[in-house]
Amino acid sequence: MQDSYTVKEIAQAMEVTERAAHARAVKESWPFEEQSCRGGRRRLYVAVSLPAEVQDALTAYEGASLPAAVAADETALTEDQRRGALARADLVRLYTEAMARAPRKGIAQKEFLSAYRAGVWPKIKEVLGDAVSAQSLERWKLKLRRTGSALSLADTRGGVHVEPILTVAHQTIITALVRHPNQPNIAEVCREALKAFKPAGLPPCSEITIHRFVKKWIAKNYGEFVYSRKGKKAWNDECCPYIVRDYTKIGVGDILVADGHALNFETIDPETGKGTRMELVLWYDMASSYPLGWEILPTENTQAIASALRRACLRLGKFPKVAYLDNGRAFKGKFFTGVDLEQCGLGGVFQVLGIATIFAWPYHGQSKTIERFFRSFGELERWCPSYVGTSIATKPPRLKRGETLHRKVYEAMGYRPLTLEETHAAVAMWFDDYVGRPQRGHLKGRSPLEVFQEGAGPGLTDADLLKLRLCMLSKAVRHIEQNGVKLFGQHYRHPFLHSLRHPVLVRYDDQDRRTVLVYDQAGKNLICEATPAPSVHPAAALLGTTEDKAVLESEIAYKKALENHVTADARDFLNTVVLPETQHRMRLVAAKDAAKAAPAVSSAPRTPDVKSIEAAKSAARAKLEAAPTYVPPAQMPAIVSELDRYEYLFNLAVRDGVALREPDADWMARYEQTEEYAACAAGRYARLRTVYERRRKAANGGGDA
Repeated sequence: MQDSYTVKEIAQAMEVTERAAHARAVKESWPFEEQSCRGGRRRLYVAVSLPAEVQDALTAYEGASLPAAVAADETALTEDQRRGALARADLVRLYTEAMARAPRKGIAQKEFLSAYRAGVWPKIKEVLGDAVSAQSLERWKLKLRRTGSALSLADTRGGVHVEPILTVAHQTIITALVRHPNQPNIAEVCREALKAFKPAGLPPCSEITIHRFVKKWIAKNYGEFVYSRKGKKAWNDECCPYIVRDYTKIGVGDILVADGHALNFETIDPETGKGTRMELVLWYDMASSYPLGWEILPTENTQAIASALRRACLRLGKFPKVAYLDNGRAFKGKFFTGVDLEQCGLGGVFQVLGIATIFAWPYHGQSKTIERFFRSFGELERWCPSYVGTSIATKPPRLKRGETLHRKVYEAMGYRPLTLEETHAAVAMWFDDYVGRPQRGHLKGRSPLEVFQEGAGPGLTDADLLKLRLCMLSKAVRHIEQNGVKLFGQHYRHPFLHSLRHPVLVRYDDQDRRTVLVYDQAGKNLICEATPAPSVHPAAALLGTTEDKAVLESEIAYKKALENHVTADARDFLNTVVLPETQHRMRLVAAKDAAKAAPAVSSAPRTPDVKSIEAAKSAARAKLEAAPTYVPPAQMPAIVSELDRYEYLFNLAVRDGVALREPDADWMARYEQTEEYAACAAGRYARLRTVYERRRKAANGGGDA
């Protein structure tokens, strides 16, 4: 076989016209050399640079093999090329056997091709298709005989591309543009690179060449591509390997995950009366994928998180071991975690409950399993009538510009934002439906409810419930009024409160407002659990329903009961304190009057009965010592706390100089050793002692006033 061929020789070998051969050579840019000849110059196409199909045609036409330099590199073949070469070798073997048995070769060739196209050998036809001719079979037969390798029949067309080679300088400019943080697309990178080549003194190239290089570079440097264009967060989400958790090593309640989620539908804000996207704070059991406790408020704050945790503990029946928290500001509040306790003066909720804390990595959403749950929660959001979408692209048509018909349909169907109560009810219903669904993943076909019930706790003890009340209920300081304490525009009352008029600490649940807990101002002693005062029909007896009349009767009975209680207390005080003192004073007055009206006695001296006088003196002295000179604290209805009792006795003893009974003096000494006295009253009463001491000295004429 010769080293080069003219277009005429190639056309004869391929059985096409010279014009067709020349057109293909121009289209595929076959390398050629020009040679002088009679009448001008002619093109000689280099044999080793011709496509494989043309080389095979020349080989079959001349009956000679190509030089060894053109032999295909069998190690560089793709899997599809190898499969095609083996299929051709099998078909050539079947063709050779058929030709050896046939008396007439031409008819046998037609019959063989007809059988092939009819699907006699379906696996070979699936690989090679219908584009098989007698010339192809003869060419493959000859090439297989000369090379002895089935892989020499591989179709290597398209594997050789003659294109300019990009230098290191070219590649540096292109990769710098590709990694630009403004994220230009590849077409823009190609155009900008061509502009940058000229001032850098680099030879130009085509845009398709740059495009191919960029595609290959991205495939081999995808991590660098994402980090430089989109940042660390995108690199972490798309490229960085994630840690696989083994959920079989934890039980129900071991780890609770908490996070906030902005609801994608509108709820009426109770304070403003307008529709807004509320914040859902949820505590979620990692082992069972069970949503435990939640709170819905306009903004995520520590009080909402505490309220949701309280409900989660009540539902779980025990305190969790670990709380896996978001890295947000509300979750890291001093109130919640107990950070810097010396300055804030309040221990953290988790420290009190014995719960360890883990904070998620910033910008690592995949580290919180609750994020996947919120995507499932989108099912409820999309069915809500006030759905607003998760982004601009997904918002409903009624919120887009110019969609007046959709807005009219929305209003005609009576759609509106949900109330806060309706939102809670909808969330609870969806949670009940979700926990009953079988789940894939670490639950392995079981439902969250089944797994949760197996590991739920036995329930919280009274001591645990007390901890929850002290740590997680909302707090407000109120002053007791005639009708109790006022909260949320509603009066909460209890029989214990009607005669009190001092500040108290009220603890309440933001959602369950049926009762509130009233403590003393220090927040340690529970006074009562108050309930809302009902509203009564103005004319219930005449215009009200049966229910209105019943409410009126219960209110009248309540007032009568308080009146009887106060009357009984007053009567008891009258009989035990007022009447005895009054009778004593009347006896003294009567004795004085009798002494004045008594007749003159004889001046003759009488011998006094010394023993009788001394006995009377002793009896009078003992009676005087036994009778207190003040009303005991137990008989003072205004005294409701230990601090009130101490203040009463302090004023008697220190300010008024009254000698206290021995039990009262002992009680004062014991109270002065308590933590409550040291924290709330020690400084104040020490200053009062100094003031009263100065007053006494000034009254006696000594010391400085």
